[in-house]
Amino acid sequence: MRIPVVLLLLLSACVPSSYEKMPRLERDLRLAANRESPGVHLSLWLCQADGHELLAIDADRPVPAASVLKVLILVEAHAQALDGRFRWTDNYTLLSTDLVDGTGTFQHEPVGSSWTYLQFARRMISESDNVAANVLLRRLGMRSVNERAARLGLVATRMEREFMDFEAQREGLENWTTAREMGSLLRAIFRREILTKEACDEMIALLEHTSRGRIAAGVPKDIAVGHKSGTLPGCRHDAGWVRVPGHPYIASVFLENVLERPAGEEDLGQAALDAIGRIVYDSVGPTDE
Repeated sequence: MRIPVVLLLLLSACVPSSYEKMPRLERDLRLAANRESPGVHLSLWLCQADGHELLAIDADRPVPAASVLKVLILVEAHAQALDGRFRWTDNYTLLSTDLVDGTGTFQHEPVGSSWTYLQFARRMISESDNVAANVLLRRLGMRSVNERAARLGLVATRMEREFMDFEAQREGLENWTTAREMGSLLRAIFRREILTKEACDEMIALLEHTSRGRIAAGVPKDIAVGHKSGTLPGCRHDAGWVRVPGHPYIASVFLENVLERPAGEEDLGQAALDAIGRIVYDSVGPTDE
């Protein structure tokens, strides 16, 4: 028996789309990201601070880490300080070869000026300073940083080049992480589960006393946010925690394939991160309690 064409059309209209099959939060996030930045590739890991996973979207896909990986350098610095192999109060004198472009103000400091490693670490996080990150990375050792990642159970996270080393990037070297691994690292810091409580307290204070970041979009100013963002051509990232009273959460958001716009025009990736931050907070932040 033939099925009338009209009935076939009605039946096909009843088949749910891939978006309709998704949980509402995932659907809203995917739609918002693509609305603000068409064609963007979204990786996201969202969990409560107690470890209960709320949502994972391509959370285990390795992505270029950009400046988010400066958190791992900070962790290694604290680890070596605890071991006695590194002292925050030691000085380092800037060389002309240290100066690189990008974010941070150390590139404008006089060659020959001396600074403590603590000063470098503070600007590495608060300003995402590339000069400071490279100085610390050389002092600590890239191998040690990668071994720290492995000891912490971060399988995909590793450093292969210094910041702003585009020659190494052209040779195929990159710094990698995943949304889940970077979110897990920040959760461990927030819960004071690595190194010592005192070391975590210092990292928490530094990560919370910087610009609030895109995961803070829509979050009231009286709720603390600790995070690290990162930017590369085609990439916009932000990962950290939001201290919602009673149920803080971790949001780790990585965007690839962001269409770059001419200087002065709206940054589509940042707009997408803002939209994601607002949706996440509206969904899992406030309660009626």
